[in-house]
Amino acid sequence: MNKQQSLFKSFLPHIGALAFFFVIVIIYFNPIFQGKILQQGDIQNFSGMVKELLDYGKSSGWTGSMFSGMPSYHISGYETGIDFIGSFKGLYERFYNNSVGPIFLMLITSYIFFLILGARPLLAVMGAVGITFSSYNPIIISAGHVTKAWALAYTPLILGGMVWIFRQKYLSGFILFSFGLALQIVSNHLQITYYTGLFCAILFLGYIFHCIKTKEYKILAKSLGVLLLGLALAVLSNISGLYTNYESGQESMRGKAELSSVETGDAPTSTGLDIDYAFAWSYGKTETLSLLIPNIMGGSSGYALGKDSHLYKELKANGQNLGKEVRANTYWGDQPFTSGPIYFGAVICFLFVLAFFLINHPYKWCLLGAAIFFIMLSWGRNLAWFNEFLFYNLPMYSKFRTPSMSLVIPGFIFPIMAVMALMQLAKGEISQIKLKKALLYSLSIVGGICAILWVLPSLFFDFSSINDAKMQAPDWYLDALILDREALLRADAFRSLVFVVLSSALIFWYMKSKNKAKTMVYISSCFLVLVLCDLWQVDKRYLNDDNFMTKKAHAASSFQPSAADNEILKDKSLSYRVLNLNNPFAESGTSYFHKSIGGYHAAKLRRYQDLIDRRLNLEMGIFIDALNNNPTQESILMALQKCSSLNMLNTKYIIYNPAQAPIENPFRLGNAWFVDDYQLVDSPDQEIEALNTINIAKTAVINKLFAANVEGLVLSPDSTAHIEMSFYAPDMVEYKSSSQKDGFVVLSEIYYPYGWKATIDGKPVPINCVNWTLRGLVIPAGEHEIKLVFDPDEVRTFGYIGTFFSGLLLALVLGYFVFCMYRRLK
Repeated sequence: MNKQQSLFKSFLPHIGALAFFFVIVIIYFNPIFQGKILQQGDIQNFSGMVKELLDYGKSSGWTGSMFSGMPSYHISGYETGIDFIGSFKGLYERFYNNSVGPIFLMLITSYIFFLILGARPLLAVMGAVGITFSSYNPIIISAGHVTKAWALAYTPLILGGMVWIFRQKYLSGFILFSFGLALQIVSNHLQITYYTGLFCAILFLGYIFHCIKTKEYKILAKSLGVLLLGLALAVLSNISGLYTNYESGQESMRGKAELSSVETGDAPTSTGLDIDYAFAWSYGKTETLSLLIPNIMGGSSGYALGKDSHLYKELKANGQNLGKEVRANTYWGDQPFTSGPIYFGAVICFLFVLAFFLINHPYKWCLLGAAIFFIMLSWGRNLAWFNEFLFYNLPMYSKFRTPSMSLVIPGFIFPIMAVMALMQLAKGEISQIKLKKALLYSLSIVGGICAILWVLPSLFFDFSSINDAKMQAPDWYLDALILDREALLRADAFRSLVFVVLSSALIFWYMKSKNKAKTMVYISSCFLVLVLCDLWQVDKRYLNDDNFMTKKAHAASSFQPSAADNEILKDKSLSYRVLNLNNPFAESGTSYFHKSIGGYHAAKLRRYQDLIDRRLNLEMGIFIDALNNNPTQESILMALQKCSSLNMLNTKYIIYNPAQAPIENPFRLGNAWFVDDYQLVDSPDQEIEALNTINIAKTAVINKLFAANVEGLVLSPDSTAHIEMSFYAPDMVEYKSSSQKDGFVVLSEIYYPYGWKATIDGKPVPINCVNWTLRGLVIPAGEHEIKLVFDPDEVRTFGYIGTFFSGLLLALVLGYFVFCMYRRLK
């Protein structure tokens, strides 16, 4: 047999694995291959966020379509050079959509990781299925959290690179670690990258302990050097994107607070998100049992209950016409609501526990410690002493929200330990006594939990939720719902018990077999089937054929202009803003058609969020009260006149009913206006409080930080002063002004300290922050052309650096791959 034939034969198991992955993905996502489309909420919201930028047709670092204007780095990126890593990533993603793609890729990368770990192909396939089909992944894909899914898909490459480095395969490890990390960073979900970094740090601490114990100091130093070099190359390859995240993050809700607390008056201390907001989605301690029993807390906030459910029967008995199922809030856990539980699988959990009784690997305690650490992180406010300390002290931790997301890391650890347990069995070195004890202990622990909760769940839980009262439902409804919650727990506890017993039977079969090598192949295949069936059944509860729709139905469900939208679109003015009173700060439909006061984004500018909290919400309340209390034209106009912040944001139209014509606001101040006076203030608190007392149409509030820009400027009324917008693009606005005196102009554009440059007749002038959140310019007397352009010099510089290093990294990856193939064929 020649080398080519030998090489092909060695690849056959891997070709078989890829074929298997392809088949299960086709089966799971079969509707896509029938031409249907997965309805993903965040993808639809993204289409509203990005619409203006797509229509613009050029790369822009700013958008005016939501929150009155904000950086667009997190929306569509900002091209400042050639991102070779991003382009390489795009080659793969272009062939797959945002549902199939991350799943298929995660199967492949997880398979590669387990091969690096030393698993045989069959066990590597099982491990890949265990990681990929953990319920969290289908759930986030169904919700449209695709950047998170892509970022998770690259995590196994990072871990595989570390394994190679720890095993002193420095070049291979360096390239895989750096390449995987670069791909994850360019996926642009920094919270996943942050968790991955914490996990890698814990693993390296374990490696340090091992090297010190074995006195391998030189190996430790080399490994550290290679990891740091790989980290540096990955970061430099993405330096432009990381810088824009850092820059905009300083000015966003994730940056430092400037205002004193409304409730207490205490000076601002936060350097990140508000802790209550950040910890809103904290996993419950008991809820963590969902890793083993999916419906421990009722499943989801909109769970499908069939005809055999108590609630369905009660609704029928009370005269309601129902279909084949009814959706109900069966979830009774600690989170506000949820799309579904995080379930690792009963088989995986059993093998995870078994691993600690079987293996003597030096890293098993490190992996256990990491799993416990990230589970404790997921508890958020439910373990306040621990997580509040980290929130205020662990660098950058306060920039992120949703603690439950940290369970993605145990989602890797559990299958890794499960595979390591079977790898240990495959070696055939475990004594019968040790294996028997390990099996007995694991079955008692994991099976015991399932059995107790199957038989006596009401002994531990009352199945009620603090959210039940908000339903304002009759007692018979809540009583039936509680019975269904108990039934769901018992059914899944029994289901998990069955999988645990079957898993134990496979281990018992191996223990009693004489030809253990042959039996290992059989039980590996059986475990693969068990893991796939276990996870598949639960995944299909949350991502199934019902989530897909035809292209025609999808188009109909996408953003369609309402009667109010159509009326507004008749207005061809260059720029004005629209306020939609229906949940304005958590929807992007308005941004799809107009420049919106609201929008949909998790990283709004902090100053704008402060304006929402302290001004806009109050003004909307005034206007809504007027609408709800026998409205007349006079009462509506009086309410609008009181909405000074909405007026300074050039709110021209207000949508109160999509089916009705919008209300036009005659008190809007337009795109720009000359003021008669300005007021200097000493602090941010004074700056925003002054908006309560001044006449915004006549006076501008300026923080003393900008005092030098208005030094010596004396203002007086000028009846001839006039300014109008002559050109609008997301990253460029132009005005024409005319006045007989030197003046000060307020622009109804959001102030941002980076990137924006202003010129008057081609000469640079400083931009001032006025009225807490707007831009202001000193305008000399006469007629002038004013231009503001978003052109961030630092981002462009970092873009060139990123181009060089991403090209270098990609060249190393491709060169090393060609070298390895040449060496195998030679």
